[in-house]
Amino acid sequence: MTKLDRRAALKAGAAAAATLAMPAIARAQQTTLKVVWMGWPDHQVLPLMAAFEKRNPSIKLAVERMPFSQIFQALEVRLNARGNDPDIYIVDSPLTASYASRGHLRPLDDIIDKKRFAPSAIAAASYQGKVYSAPFGSSMQVLYYNKTMLKAAGIAAPSADPAKRLTWEQVLDIARKIAKPAANIWGFSFEQQERPYQLLPLGQSLGGVALSPDGFKATGFLDGPAFVEAFTFMQKLYTEWKVSPPGQFDTALTPELFGNEKCALMLGGTFLFDTFKTKFPKLDFAVAPHPYFAKGKPVTPTGAWHFGINPRSTQQAAAAQFVKEMLSDDINVLWFKARPYVPTLNAVWAKEPVTFEADMWKIAQYELQNTALPRPATPGFREYEDILRVALRDIQGGGAVQGILTAAAQKIDREIAKYRG
Repeated sequence: MTKLDRRAALKAGAAAAATLAMPAIARAQQTTLKVVWMGWPDHQVLPLMAAFEKRNPSIKLAVERMPFSQIFQALEVRLNARGNDPDIYIVDSPLTASYASRGHLRPLDDIIDKKRFAPSAIAAASYQGKVYSAPFGSSMQVLYYNKTMLKAAGIAAPSADPAKRLTWEQVLDIARKIAKPAANIWGFSFEQQERPYQLLPLGQSLGGVALSPDGFKATGFLDGPAFVEAFTFMQKLYTEWKVSPPGQFDTALTPELFGNEKCALMLGGTFLFDTFKTKFPKLDFAVAPHPYFAKGKPVTPTGAWHFGINPRSTQQAAAAQFVKEMLSDDINVLWFKARPYVPTLNAVWAKEPVTFEADMWKIAQYELQNTALPRPATPGFREYEDILRVALRDIQGGGAVQGILTAAAQKIDREIAKYRG
């Protein structure tokens, strides 16, 4: 072989080696993010992930969807192992403080522009002054009312104007005119009869604070005069005035009562609107704003699904890019169309003006910006919620309100104390 031939062979070999190496290099540049997400249907998840991958071809998503009944326990196991799996995970907004305080979420202040979001959404995403979870929608409660039942009782339909919202005293007056317990006809019902999410706003309307500002003390707050008064009112709906159906702790039951025209007024989530339209097509209903106590102020519940970054992820740059893209205006519009949670991103309201002209969405937008109050930020929210749910059941059953709340507050204090540094 001549010198020239040897040189040509070497060049050809080098070119072939480079060609063979290219896929390996491409693979080395490819990043895979492990994502734990809620087990929603394909059409509510896959288009979002596909949109991200299309914009970021060097990042692939390995998405694991889990059912609601399993996701919290599964995440606890993985996060407590303090490994890098998952990189990204879905966060129930009231658990933000719990995850952040235990070192399971990295701060997102360098990624998120807080001005783009409703203030209540940022509050729900924050712990000790830092944003730890990315708001991906919220929830809002509205007062559903049966137009036929109210008209038959000679009662004017409530206004959809938040400035003219009903007081709890007016709700009671309407409910007493309609309720016939012996015939299983009820004047009013909460959708979630034992959930702090639904019931804390009663005490907060009277000025109550559900937990100390540092998130570690319930005594003197949860068992204070405002919550005792509010939950005494709630109790009497069942025990004295008998306008509300007792023992309906399954959240699927009260919407059925309303849909089957067995309940005239129901305080429930905005997501039920489409359910009533499709499942009960003959139901003549409308919505009004969340009630408040006459001597108090309007307060509404809020919060839903956020997501966050595992601080131990080895793919921090890719994870940050995921947060940025999923919080973009167009992906949030895509998400809203797939699953219409109350948008927390301000731009979404402007991009879907026809949809948001409906009374329900006007109410939701007003509440989100003006009256929404997240659940207490505490490392021990799971314990707080579990203890308070039992207490609320006992109160509905006729127990001594002050004693039940004081006992619950003391138990909460003991449970949360374990999270103190």
